[in-house]
Amino acid sequence: MNTPVVSPDSLSRRDFIARTGLIAAAASVATLAPTSAKAALAPTVAPVKPLGAYEISFLEKWYFDGGDGSPDQMRFKYTPEQTAQVCDEIGLDLELTLRKAGHVTPEKAPDELPAYVAALAKKNRKISYVAMDTVRPDEPHWQNALRAAKKAGINRYRHRGFQYDLTKPRKPQIANFTKWAKDFAAFNKEVGLQAVYQIHAGARMAGSAAWDLDMILDDIDPQYFGVAFDTQHVLVEQGLSFDNAVDVLAPRTVALCVKSFRWEEDPKTHKGFPFQVPFGQGAVKKDMVLQVIKAHGGPLPIIIHIEHFKTGGELYPAPFDQRKGIVNAFRNDAKVLREWLGLPAAT
Repeated sequence: MNTPVVSPDSLSRRDFIARTGLIAAAASVATLAPTSAKAALAPTVAPVKPLGAYEISFLEKWYFDGGDGSPDQMRFKYTPEQTAQVCDEIGLDLELTLRKAGHVTPEKAPDELPAYVAALAKKNRKISYVAMDTVRPDEPHWQNALRAAKKAGINRYRHRGFQYDLTKPRKPQIANFTKWAKDFAAFNKEVGLQAVYQIHAGARMAGSAAWDLDMILDDIDPQYFGVAFDTQHVLVEQGLSFDNAVDVLAPRTVALCVKSFRWEEDPKTHKGFPFQVPFGQGAVKKDMVLQVIKAHGGPLPIIIHIEHFKTGGELYPAPFDQRKGIVNAFRNDAKVLREWLGLPAAT
């Protein structure tokens, strides 16, 4: 199957004058405000310090983990050795799915995770994150699964994200999300883990507006529960306000998910929807990625989240002996990302 190729779109943002005015106003207020007022304006959280160097991984989503978990597709689930081979061929670390229909299910984490960690280590690769489908802290198995991950040397996981009940007012629901987030953060602090909340676009997805995610995470230490800033989802949701999302979430941003898209039109509804394209094409540009990193103050963990060869809204596993196409697609994404970051090409 061929990956769609499109000419790069352009996205201009004229915000210099507005920013200059805001900075000047803030400086004036800071000069005149008493000490107590200045303290009130200070960030409520301490940003996580930048990494010494970039850590780049990719999400295996469906390609190598057995698809939707059905018996028919689970026969394509890669063994630890096959998974390590794929990571070596792509030249990246791995975000492995640890969920009900994932590469490893939560119940089997203590038995299976160590084998994957050991196989990747032989290729000088690692599991950078495990992707969970857990939403609420009262769900079963997730704590034991994450304790097993920690024991295996995996210190970070991706939370599934909260969802609004669209039949009810949105704002009152935030308090509940905050309570759940604090429960996760408390567990993470106890065990020595960090959760990341990936931004997803859509009316149902809490955090898609950026401002609400800042409210949800409130005064939670991002060392234990931070934000995974997603270039596509934020741009789809924020458009010309992309800069505002970067700014408001900068103290909480602890990871960066990268992918790109072009707008398509649904012929039935005539509504636009984002169609993913190879990294470096479409609406997400180099300056946007570098902007998030600069706001953070330096290198972040980066995960490539491209959904290649998506057909009819679905993704399908790639049998191990038919992996060449998807491996090359990820290698090309990584090549573009390294060029944008000013890093040497993979060997």
